[in-house]
Amino acid sequence: MKTLSTERLVLRDWCEGDIGSSVHNEDAIRYLLKTKNNYAVVLKENNEIIGTIGLNEDADGQLNVRNVGVRVLPQYQNKGYMTEALRAVIDNAHNIADALSWFCKVEDKRSQHIAAKFGFKYVKTFAKDKYGLPSDFYYYILEL
Repeated sequence: MKTLSTERLVLRDWCEGDIGSSVHNEDAIRYLLKTKNNYAVVLKENNEIIGTIGLNEDADGQLNVRNVGVRVLPQYQNKGYMTEALRAVIDNAHNIADALSWFCKVEDKRSQHIAAKFGFKYVKTFAKDKYGLPSDFYYYILEL
């Protein structure tokens, strides 16, 4: 996957040297080393990994749809970094998928706000009892 750059961030492939990063444990980083379309989110100012963003298998099993997954360290939340990273990924996802999905817990208002901000449209709720999930989840789609 190509490296993406924004005003404050570099989104790049994970590498062996990232093991020990506080974003994920070693097993998760080793998995990310082998997967496509998953980025380490790195601050340009100090080269620190502050999160991850990736395009993964769709939660609803649609082959032409990729699910956007994000994670940012708590001390970097509410600073616009994931908004910046997500914009870059969405702008470059047309070569990867026809649409993107967003999957978040029903109680996660911040994720719902992000979905709305980027134009993701609510499709359905994955009920925890029906799907064996730890919580109910909303499922959104953004056509590219």
